[in-house]
Amino acid sequence: MSRLGISNAVRPSPLGLTGRAALIAFATMSGVANSTLSPILPQIEREFGTASGHVTVTMVLTVLGLGVLIGSPLGGWLGDRLGHRRVMFVSGLLYGLAGCGILFAATLEQAVLGRLIVGIVLGSMGAAAFSVIGDYWDEEGRNVWSGVIPSVGALAGMALSIVAGSLADTAWRTSFLIYAVGFVAAALALAGIPEKPAVTARARAAAASGIPARLLPSIFGFGLIVGSIATGTSAYLPHRLVDVGVATSSGRAVVALSGAATVVLTGFAYGRIRRMISLDLAFVFGAACSGFGLLIMAYAPTAPMVACGMAIEGVGIGVLMPSLMVYAIGLSDESNRGRVIGLMKGAIFGGPFLVQFALDPVRLHAGASAALAILAASGAVLALWFAVRWLGRRPKLA
Repeated sequence: MSRLGISNAVRPSPLGLTGRAALIAFATMSGVANSTLSPILPQIEREFGTASGHVTVTMVLTVLGLGVLIGSPLGGWLGDRLGHRRVMFVSGLLYGLAGCGILFAATLEQAVLGRLIVGIVLGSMGAAAFSVIGDYWDEEGRNVWSGVIPSVGALAGMALSIVAGSLADTAWRTSFLIYAVGFVAAALALAGIPEKPAVTARARAAAASGIPARLLPSIFGFGLIVGSIATGTSAYLPHRLVDVGVATSSGRAVVALSGAATVVLTGFAYGRIRRMISLDLAFVFGAACSGFGLLIMAYAPTAPMVACGMAIEGVGIGVLMPSLMVYAIGLSDESNRGRVIGLMKGAIFGGPFLVQFALDPVRLHAGASAALAILAASGAVLALWFAVRWLGRRPKLA
């Protein structure tokens, strides 16, 4: 075991400390992209309005999902062929350039475009990073690292969202300087991720066959639902907090700490959780907690009660997100791992972008509570699905 409590790889050449630091840097990039924008949406709306041309202010947040939906399969495909090191390096550079470039956006469309590019390269880097986890660790190590990545991302988002919110209270544009973390991740990937080894003839033949069609419904179905719950919430939570009297960006960021904190704690404990329960039961537990937490968030009358719901949802997300990555790694092998993981990550982050077209009208006409309640119902459906699946796999009594 390492100092971090992370199992050594089964392979003779485990990933070194610099390579592991590159994975942590990717997690930080993910936390920055997912968490630091939500508290400043009201400021962006005040400057650019609720809509401009064919885009809305919500798209500044959710277009990240469209970008990841595009970039994840692309990064997985490129990683399977060119190597995960190259994909992570180039993605980190482009992330820093595009993210910091939003500082100079003159229109809402330009801000949306910048976030779209950030999403594409974040998706590409994520597919490569989780493929590295699949390549260098056994099942126990994959469980641990699949929990560490979202936990570090949530921890980084939790800390940096407060920074971004404080900056936004005076000048919202300066908060995008935080995206310079991409440059750090690129340097670490170049120094610490090994080159992809030569592909054998057998692996090339397997790669040519692609991803079996029978896997696609579960990849897209589970990914879309979990993504809508996990990252779609942030599009409607700021409006819900305004409803209960939290008027400032920094205040909304502080209230959101409860959810981020439980995501962190649960994610770091995910490896131990999986020693006690099966993957199906992990999905049941995570989806049930997410649904219940969202229901509290939807109808709680005060900010502390909303924060309590966020904490419960955070436990669910802390279990659901690594479970999906472990599930995707288990579906793949070295010949197609990047593409399988890329499709799953694309579905996770594409979910919020797709559901906004249904939930935005709901929020505008019935309020943020109604939108959050619909997300809560989707969590309940997911929990029921996996409960039935788990029961169907239990051994029958003689």
